[in-house]
Amino acid sequence: MIERTRPVTLTDVERVIFVKPTIRAWDRAAVAHLWEPFRDHYRERVRPLDWREQGLFRAFRFCAGMMLALDCTYWAFTWDRLLTWRAEVKARELGRSAIWQRQWDQSWTEVTTTLFFLGVLPYREDIHKLYHRELAAKWVGQARSAEIEERLVAVARTIGYRHERQVRARGVGVLLSVMAASQKRELVDLTKADFEAWEAQTGRSPRVASSGVTMAQRVLGAMGYLAGESPRGVGGPSRRHGDWGRTPPAIRATFERFLADLGATRRPTTVATYRVVLRRFGDWLGAFDPAVHSVADVRRQHIEAYKQAVSGMRVGEHAPPAHTTQLGTRRGAPLSASSQVRCISCVRAFFDTLEVLEYPERPGRALFVRGDVRRVDEQLPRFIPDDHWHRIVAAAEGLTPREVAARRLPLPYERTRAILAVLLECGLRAGELVRLDTGCLVTARDTAGGGATHWLRVPVGKLHNDRMVPVRPALVEAIDAWMRLRGPQPLHHDERTDARRDFLFTWQGGRLSEHTLNSLIAALCKIAGVPRYTSHRFRHTLAVQWRRNGMRIETIGQMLGHRSLQMTLRYAAVMPPTMRRELDAAFAALDEEHRTTAQVRVVLSPEAHLAASRHWRESMWVDLGIGWCGLSAFLPCDNRLACLPCPNFTEKRDQLPLFEEQRRNLVELSMLGAGVLPVDRGEEIVGAVAALDRRIVAMGGPGAEPVTPAVDSSIFEGDPDAGADPHARRRDRSGAARRS
Repeated sequence: MIERTRPVTLTDVERVIFVKPTIRAWDRAAVAHLWEPFRDHYRERVRPLDWREQGLFRAFRFCAGMMLALDCTYWAFTWDRLLTWRAEVKARELGRSAIWQRQWDQSWTEVTTTLFFLGVLPYREDIHKLYHRELAAKWVGQARSAEIEERLVAVARTIGYRHERQVRARGVGVLLSVMAASQKRELVDLTKADFEAWEAQTGRSPRVASSGVTMAQRVLGAMGYLAGESPRGVGGPSRRHGDWGRTPPAIRATFERFLADLGATRRPTTVATYRVVLRRFGDWLGAFDPAVHSVADVRRQHIEAYKQAVSGMRVGEHAPPAHTTQLGTRRGAPLSASSQVRCISCVRAFFDTLEVLEYPERPGRALFVRGDVRRVDEQLPRFIPDDHWHRIVAAAEGLTPREVAARRLPLPYERTRAILAVLLECGLRAGELVRLDTGCLVTARDTAGGGATHWLRVPVGKLHNDRMVPVRPALVEAIDAWMRLRGPQPLHHDERTDARRDFLFTWQGGRLSEHTLNSLIAALCKIAGVPRYTSHRFRHTLAVQWRRNGMRIETIGQMLGHRSLQMTLRYAAVMPPTMRRELDAAFAALDEEHRTTAQVRVVLSPEAHLAASRHWRESMWVDLGIGWCGLSAFLPCDNRLACLPCPNFTEKRDQLPLFEEQRRNLVELSMLGAGVLPVDRGEEIVGAVAALDRRIVAMGGPGAEPVTPAVDSSIFEGDPDAGADPHARRRDRSGAARRS
């Protein structure tokens, strides 16, 4: 700050002295109040080794010319006035030689540097043009700046930065510039606000400045500085929410008060969602009806019009510029059904809260009715098809360090391998996976078997609960390999627990984000040659596969962190193989029940036998030797009697009675089906009987004795007695057998 006692107006004597081409010693004594502070700071900070002091005299003469041009002492200098004067001089002296231009720029740098150390001018990059580190080195000191640079490079290499040249050029340069801009000489005094203030005024490329600030903050965080604050995460500085668009000022104030009250009980992500929705509603309202200046002026007609507008609204409409720049290809697409419901439900919750909290500007009337917020369609969980899943798993298992580097996956290879191991095994939400900390693995001793079991502690997630998930040794090995390479990393603030934690997948000082996770999944899908899937699709797929392979619903709910089985039962409806097995088992039981009932009826009475034979005779007698075939004899089957003529089939001698019974049954079936069974089914039975004859002879049975009546395929091709009652012929044969 400029002291009031310091003169800011030039006297006549000072004007006469400063007009002279050379300012002698007695002249400098006459303006000692201006000369001595300038001399002391120039000698101490700008050019301490200028023993002849020619540069000092030249710089003071340059400063005298500036004071004459601006008609004030240097204590009244401001950057606006100096930059305007410099532009005028440059334009006037445009025809000067390059040597004169270089000398003039050097004098400008020395004078403004001296004024910076005097406290007259704040930090600005116009002092040194592109040589930003010169002023910072002079502020901190050459020896001190060299020490800071070496410490920063050493820690940066420890946390994962491999390009030392980049660390020195960006990280160290930004750090020293921030120290000069904030006028702090110790690293422990720096805060994130100092970096953000420097980044807001710097003239460097936004990309270079942002990467340099991010690097410097992460290294300082690993060193334990930044006053306990977490270093910058992915995506640059946090967006400021000061843009409410066309929202009227009074409504804007009500929105801010509501969000402050909401933040006392809800998560920051929930508050951010409400902010986006209310900003959209306020901006739309300001454009739809500019006469509305307060929340109390909102009527039911506005709600009806807003509902109609939301149904045709596009992504990016009525959103702040800082938000629309990150939409990418989604911008301009129609709002999804869930987003439309959210736009209505959050506004309704806002007005309901105003009534409950008795805001003075509340409307005092019912603006919403039942049915305004429609229900979201409950769709089945979408999962990855089996063939795509197997290709993804194979691609993950086949990754190599060279391929990870070539495809620019999240380096290093051990980190990528550990992330994919958790993703493909545990079924975590994306927010849970990125928030795993270094103490997530827990080893327990099995009291029964004495072996070690490994568990993954999942942090508090969407449903405000944490859980333990069993893991296999392969995942433990992948995480251990990553931890051996990871090194010490800075702590980051956890919004859910409001604590600083050492996240597992932190690398180069930056924590893993959900965006980076989904980018990794997209790259993996590209390698596997399948469509792009999200991290939540992996969670659904694991749940479906667990259920398909026999895991109980209760266990799946515990693995996924569900509060109730109702949430887990959604996965029971998306498994066709499970439903197929249960359906087949049910119909098999029905067929067995009908078959057993028909057999019982045959035993009870001849009349029951006749009634049952009309429906079940073809399945009653197709005996496979080890059980009955439930398939109708009228239907073709390639497997029903295929083993009998197969040369690779080897019979057991003790099964001879079973083979003889099977042959008798097939012969009787041929008699029952004369004129009824199709020709190909009759030929199938004839072939089976012939094969049985060979099997019986091979086992030493009475194969040479003919069986009466012999099976003849002609009975299926037009036997004159085909229309006779087959059951009557069966009774005649039975009577003849008894008489003999």
